[in-house]
Amino acid sequence: MSSISQSTNGAEKLWSIAWRVCRRELRGGFSGFRIFLACLALGVGSIAAVGNVSESVLNALERDGRTLLGGDVELRLVHMPASEEQQTWLSENTERMGELATMRATAYGPEQRRLVELKAVDDVYPLFGEMELADGIPFDGALSKKDGVWGGVAEAGLLERLKINVGDTVRLGDINIQVRGVIATEPDKAVGFFNFGPRLMVSMDALADTGLVQPGSLINYYYALDLNDAETPKVFRDRLDAQFEDAGWRVRDVSDANPGLRRFIERLTLFLTLVGLSALLVGGIGVANAVRSHIESKTSVIATLKSIGASHGLVLRIYFLQILMLSLVGIGIGLLIGAVTPAIIAPLLAGRLPIDVTLGPALPSLLIATAFGVLTTLVFAMPSLLRAREIPAARLFRASAGLMNGSALRKRDLPYVGVPLILLLLLTVFTATDREIALGFIAGSLLAIAVFAAAGKAIVSLSKRMTGGRNAFSRLALANLHRPGASTVPVALSLGLGLTLLVTISGIEGNLDHEINENLPDSAPAFFFLDIQPDQMDQFKTQLLEKDNVSDIEQTPMLRGRVVAIDGVDANDVGPGDDRWFLRGDRGLTFAASPPPETQIVRGEWWPADYDDAAKPLVSISRDIGEAFSLEPGDTLTVNLLGRDITAEIANWREIEWQSLRMNFAMVFSPGLIDKAPYSLIATAHMPREMEEPVDRMIGIDFPNVSAIRVREALEAANAILAGIGTALNATSSIAIVAGVLVLAGAVAAGRRKRIYDAVVLKTLGATRGNILYAYALEYGILGLATGVIAALFGSLAAWSVLVLIMEASWTFLPMTIFGPIAIGLFATLSAGFIGTWQALRSPAAPLLRNE
Repeated sequence: MSSISQSTNGAEKLWSIAWRVCRRELRGGFSGFRIFLACLALGVGSIAAVGNVSESVLNALERDGRTLLGGDVELRLVHMPASEEQQTWLSENTERMGELATMRATAYGPEQRRLVELKAVDDVYPLFGEMELADGIPFDGALSKKDGVWGGVAEAGLLERLKINVGDTVRLGDINIQVRGVIATEPDKAVGFFNFGPRLMVSMDALADTGLVQPGSLINYYYALDLNDAETPKVFRDRLDAQFEDAGWRVRDVSDANPGLRRFIERLTLFLTLVGLSALLVGGIGVANAVRSHIESKTSVIATLKSIGASHGLVLRIYFLQILMLSLVGIGIGLLIGAVTPAIIAPLLAGRLPIDVTLGPALPSLLIATAFGVLTTLVFAMPSLLRAREIPAARLFRASAGLMNGSALRKRDLPYVGVPLILLLLLTVFTATDREIALGFIAGSLLAIAVFAAAGKAIVSLSKRMTGGRNAFSRLALANLHRPGASTVPVALSLGLGLTLLVTISGIEGNLDHEINENLPDSAPAFFFLDIQPDQMDQFKTQLLEKDNVSDIEQTPMLRGRVVAIDGVDANDVGPGDDRWFLRGDRGLTFAASPPPETQIVRGEWWPADYDDAAKPLVSISRDIGEAFSLEPGDTLTVNLLGRDITAEIANWREIEWQSLRMNFAMVFSPGLIDKAPYSLIATAHMPREMEEPVDRMIGIDFPNVSAIRVREALEAANAILAGIGTALNATSSIAIVAGVLVLAGAVAAGRRKRIYDAVVLKTLGATRGNILYAYALEYGILGLATGVIAALFGSLAAWSVLVLIMEASWTFLPMTIFGPIAIGLFATLSAGFIGTWQALRSPAAPLLRNE
């Protein structure tokens, strides 16, 4: 026990001495550590900011779940409302019940028309929350029938598009609707990241009078339920399932009020956090450079401590405490950035979400960001700290050759670096919402580090072999790239990682934008027409073809069904994954005797053209669905259609190009059973842009129940969403670029004394400022250009991999996504080099020569 006690006391004494020495050295301020602090602050700040905003939104979703959902439990049916028996049971087993319906329709003003998201509500709407109209207009009575005209309320965008005011009327199907107010707050509005039009709200009775409700029309019926106080949503759902086992409705409760928004926020948070981690990774190289430079500047101090008896452990403790204290300052600045950022973001989110989000610092996000900052510091700082204790006392009596040229880490020291590295990797994986993506990020980061470390060494090796000709200043530039202590490798590594991230994100965004704005408009139809009744189709096609240059009219029936089982396994028991979109909610499906045009069967065979066996329905599925769920021809798929479960045998897989915007369906059934259900038709048509307005007008007059979706407007909406996401990703990735530039600036600053000495000697020997500027411009130009080219190639490969292998989209060579980052790399290195060189050129020769 006494030996253990003595050992403990000895360790405490060492820490005490180390702390006193550490404080004395830090009294000089943070000079030399500005890059260190900035790198940590940028990385930690970006991670903390993303986490704070995300956690605030997700917390608001949980807090306002009942209001968002419209009740404690929500039921949804497609095509048809709940039966009288079902509605009676729901009313008797809940405190209150509300009914509403949604569909897409076209509203017509005096001069303009607009596709709207139509919502019909009953008299008790809303069960929870408040429906508010602009200018203090009361909602009560706004939807009622007055003087023979039904009322409605709409979003401001509809009034602007139709060029009408409150009090004017719009045509909706067979009736007129008087707009009596502008929607300010709609409590249960689901977030539509891709809505086709503004909201128009009417009463359920008005919807019945419009004539829009036809057999097979794509209408969603919702039932919002206020449960008894003594009953939980889970208990109620169990009773509901037992009472109506095959009702076919989708059931949600407050625990999952808006899964679409939650998934979007979580996925966007994941990507932004990984981009922030990339910035922190780049900053880590700056941390390593700063620590190395600091330890080298303390060589004489460490040697002096060694000469008066300081142990290896004491030296390690002194500088470990210094770096730890400095890292906490940098992390603290980053946390402050992360805490303040939500206040800046708040105005941008105002009105864009259906919930009131109180943005502010969230403790879990701050703790995670802190952990990332501390572990990154340890991973990148420990190698230099461990080598610091190996500096011998004899170093006091001879010039230092540079710490990093010393011995490699000993095997017994590897845990000091390995443990923080493993913890950093585990933290990355276990804090990510998608661990597969996190693992991919880790693998990509390690590969990128290896590539750019090798690239930096290759630049060093090549510069040794190149003579530079007879020009002495060219030889000087090449020598600077490989001289002892040169920053070639860390600059190539740090700046290369940041540029690679920028090239990858720019390449993905640029290709998606190019696909939407260039390729798709050439091949996509001009219109999608929805809710065409079967008895209207012949007249519909005839009138369309009478218009000039209208061609390629395609039609197909459409129904909505929910996948309830895959090869006999209940859909709720199928494991998680990105492909669960196929099991969420209702899917569009169709039936056909013959394969759709340009169908490519990749497995199995199509059924005979005269196949109509109602007892054995067949289904064709897309290849990606077959692969995702390991389905083969002969397996089964069960779909709930209008409350009835239909089990079909899988006949084949089809290759589908979703990006073509053709009428593609993940499921195509054989005739014989599905075609007996009520259905509507959808159609597409190609036409020049100048014909879109006349066709839209004709559809509105002659086929008021048909909704016409202009593909051009849908593409513009998709492009706006993509631009917003791309802006967020590019803004975050620019932090990695800034971190890379900071590392470059730090490397230049670390070699400032050497460059001043070189410049003075060269000027003494007769070199002009132009000669010296040329040498340094060539040095940094080679480094920046080489790094930019490698980053462009590696980033383009990463963008291609994501687009082609993961997203299954096309990739096109876009010069600006390649040459832009190369130019940024060249500009960054030249700028940093010129700044450092200008300081060297301004230094007078006499003082330095006298000191030498």
